[in-house]
Amino acid sequence: MRVFIAVELPDEIRKGLEEVERDLRSHAESAKWVAPESIHVTLKFLGEVPNKRIDGIHDALAGLSWKPFIIKVQGIGFFPGARSPRVIWAGMEAPTMARLAEELDARMERMGFEKERRAFRPHITLARARDNRMDSSLVTAAAKYAERPFGSFEVDRLFLFQSTLKPTGAVYHKLKEYLLKPQSQSPVLE
Repeated sequence: MRVFIAVELPDEIRKGLEEVERDLRSHAESAKWVAPESIHVTLKFLGEVPNKRIDGIHDALAGLSWKPFIIKVQGIGFFPGARSPRVIWAGMEAPTMARLAEELDARMERMGFEKERRAFRPHITLARARDNRMDSSLVTAAAKYAERPFGSFEVDRLFLFQSTLKPTGAVYHKLKEYLLKPQSQSPVLE
């Protein structure tokens, strides 16, 4: 099964991002938009994993101790940049999230998963180019959202998701939930 570790977004932030998607959709016929109900923050993509390895992943995540933290979602941007956009994203301020992603990467590397080659850049993917790049009109239309605030929320849990690829797009199913707790408290909610 195809799995990843992620943070789920609250409905209020999803709604704000859905408004942006709805507004920009007509400027980006070359983009494949993420369904609003599927928008999340990926911390570690594991890829195709045999079912027998899921328990080991669960054990590695269940032992995680991490203090809950705040994410501020603000602004819209592009990867690799506005000159050759291939991904449109919403930005995030989450100072401890990069360290959390590194910790998850290290735990998964010890289990034999490939280490991330690029540094973690907190973002929320809204759309990807269907071909090589998105239309330049999308960059122009998105400029009004460059600094727009979408809200803040506390991250107090992580999820192990299963991703099933379908012709209409990926469908996500939560496999496990992990509460973020400092070391002195139990880290897992079953």
